[in-house]
Amino acid sequence: MTTDVVTLHPLTSLKTAAATLANRNVASAPVVDDDGRLVGIVSELDLLAHDVPPDPLTRMAPVPLDTTPLPRVVADVMTREVVTLPPVADAALFLQHMLVDRIVCIPVTVEDRVVGVVSRRDLLLLFARPDSEIAADVEMAVTAALPGQHWRATVRDGVVELASTVRGAQTEVARRVAQSIPGVVRVLLDTPALGG
Repeated sequence: MTTDVVTLHPLTSLKTAAATLANRNVASAPVVDDDGRLVGIVSELDLLAHDVPPDPLTRMAPVPLDTTPLPRVVADVMTREVVTLPPVADAALFLQHMLVDRIVCIPVTVEDRVVGVVSRRDLLLLFARPDSEIAADVEMAVTAALPGQHWRATVRDGVVELASTVRGAQTEVARRVAQSIPGVVRVLLDTPALGG
């Protein structure tokens, strides 16, 4: 989760909003009111939708004159129904919403206040974590959850192979703990090393 969140106000001009997204290299930003409550989200596409009219010189037929009022501020183009998740939601739930709802960024909220955002890039960074880091984190977490049991984690491309020399080791607990570590895509148990 990114906690240094770029937010915009509903009355921010579209040019200022576009410059903010471009300068901060983000694809979208939560929109918050004067009380800091989430009221919408605005994306690059929301801002571009009204900014690039068709070129009349590239068309055989004349382009009809558009007389609709031009949007001026973020409130005119933002999405008001925002998918949000709490800080305790796991990466899989964020990814599921991004895939199903076709969104690039999900605000993380506590009582309608934005405490962070998770973007596709954040999830990509989790996936790209070095296997050695993942292995160290898995071993530390499993050892903390199961004191007295020694576990070894071997990781390749995010796939964790867990092994323990302890007879009767709590494999399901170990699997769940390992699966919770960022960057883990699957957990396999090295059953021969489990002592039967």
